[in-house]
Amino acid sequence: MLNLKSTLTKTFILLIIMNLFSCISLKDVQLIQPDPNLKLDANGKISFEKPEYHIQKNDQILINISSAAGASMGILSDFITSGNNTQGGNGVYVRQDGAIELPRIGKIKLEGLTIEQARKKIQDEFYKIYDEKGTFIDVNLAGIEYTIVGEVQQGTYRANKRDLTILEAFSKTGTNNIYADLKNIRIIRTDLDGTKQVYVDLTKESIMNSEYYWIQNNDIIVVNPRKEKVWGVGLNPLTVVTTVMGAIATILGVYLFFDKI
Repeated sequence: MLNLKSTLTKTFILLIIMNLFSCISLKDVQLIQPDPNLKLDANGKISFEKPEYHIQKNDQILINISSAAGASMGILSDFITSGNNTQGGNGVYVRQDGAIELPRIGKIKLEGLTIEQARKKIQDEFYKIYDEKGTFIDVNLAGIEYTIVGEVQQGTYRANKRDLTILEAFSKTGTNNIYADLKNIRIIRTDLDGTKQVYVDLTKESIMNSEYYWIQNNDIIVVNPRKEKVWGVGLNPLTVVTTVMGAIATILGVYLFFDKI
């Protein structure tokens, strides 16, 4: 009986130690914690490294027309009825050849251009057809579309804005899973050079210095589970108690079974 007590005591202590070390700490789940690696500019403000997006195939482009007083909108009607208007329209898609096609103007190659370069190119082509120098053309992506999979509310989301941070992207999911591994968030990004993937740490504020702090169109964000979920421990004290008591009950049951043989 002494051997049983000794075994149970040692098992109890061992399991307690294991569970204490496997518990999830605040540092593992708190976003944007103070980080000495955070870079500030000369004015003491956060130094952002926002990459400039280059248009790709299948992107949806919005073209907005603003006319000065006295401009003949009748002349612009052919262009506007394409679905691009002063309210934003439904946009046009960049085809597989990297171009869009507009009434009377024809094809305009946009793939590889920045948004500002695309705006200027469309406006230049517009002025070749329409003698409306008082007209200004604005070009934008029809929102930023991205996909999140893993330990959050999975799905494909669209943000109707020009700039989107990874924190804003996560807020769209409406979930905060304690088992999400915030220190190893994987971002899969496709650009003109191909597809690449990086890992970012959302628990450190220096993430705001990274170009991957800014979500781009068609990004895929993968949120992997923490090891505690795989082990089945670390959620709360009740989990620890349940695990320990279950182990003790198993050992005791096995001992009593063989003791009767």
